[in-house]
Amino acid sequence: MLGWFGRWLQRQRDLSQGVDADLVRDNSKRYRRAFGLIGFGFLLSLLDAKIKIPGTLRPIAMGIAIVSVIAGFLLAAWARQERAFLSKPDQEEPPRIFKR
Repeated sequence: MLGWFGRWLQRQRDLSQGVDADLVRDNSKRYRRAFGLIGFGFLLSLLDAKIKIPGTLRPIAMGIAIVSVIAGFLLAAWARQERAFLSKPDQEEPPRIFKR
């Protein structure tokens, strides 16, 4: 029987050999998009703080910044959960009373 650590090592070997490689690659892209959205939102907020945007354009820019930051955090949380699922080792089979 493999312990938790042995199953985790096996899962890491499987991932390095290409098992679920497309899922891992898509998840890393999701992380990049999430941090890009968060950075864009903060950059837009910083731009508003340094340069006062006049009139109706200011609430629109702030709305876009807020939505961008919230969407980035949600996307990052999704990517974190998917990474936890992908790196989790397979469950150990329960002991059997009768041998086959």
